[in-house]
Amino acid sequence: MPFPDLPPERIPGSPGHLNDHQLIDQALDYVQQSGYRDDPDFPPLPDVPVLGQSGHVTAHDRILAVLEYVKGNPSGAFSWATVSNTPTGTYTGDDGHTYAYYLFESDGTLTVTTAGLLEVLLVSGGGGQRTGYSNGGGGRVVTGFHPLTAAAHAVTVGKAGSTSSNLPSTYGGVSSLGPVETGQEAAGEGSARADMAPLETTITGSPLFVSGRTSDPKKPAYGGGANSAKNAQPGVVIAKTRLN
Repeated sequence: MPFPDLPPERIPGSPGHLNDHQLIDQALDYVQQSGYRDDPDFPPLPDVPVLGQSGHVTAHDRILAVLEYVKGNPSGAFSWATVSNTPTGTYTGDDGHTYAYYLFESDGTLTVTTAGLLEVLLVSGGGGQRTGYSNGGGGRVVTGFHPLTAAAHAVTVGKAGSTSSNLPSTYGGVSSLGPVETGQEAAGEGSARADMAPLETTITGSPLFVSGRTSDPKKPAYGGGANSAKNAQPGVVIAKTRLN
């Protein structure tokens, strides 16, 4: 769809003024649908006013508000990415919108068909138990909103670190989604999350614990560091987008 025609310059009060408002409204609607369709903060579009009525000023105020918003928030900054993979699951959030998430427990590919933002959770593999130490480090965690281009993005899920009483234990493997990746988690005491409780996330719509200690009562599902009773856990990659 081409960008709508913009109105020509006119003398104030000329008969074509209302037609200009219609053209402006079409242009603003195009901007909203093309770059801000999923942005809940986008200002309301103006109504086409009757010449001389009080609503005419309101229409101009709304036009200005939209243009100021677009200036301060470049197109695409709030657009959710579209993904062609079959979702692992969907759920309705407290805001009434439907979300889909894609959970990877092994290496794979996430195909983004429309560039935009994805909310992600990346957890590296937990560290193995280093000989002479009590705990392996819990996996490193990356969260937040990240822009992804329209492409097939490789997914790598970090392997768990190994534990041995005779040999040095291994680091947990790096997890990644396209350009976004975790660091590698060290094994043994003193590493980033060796003595910390698991982290709770609701990226799948339900509470999920990751990283920390495998022996913790909250029982992490992914990325837990090894201890004397349990081996380290592999990591996980989860991406989420909004469907409506």
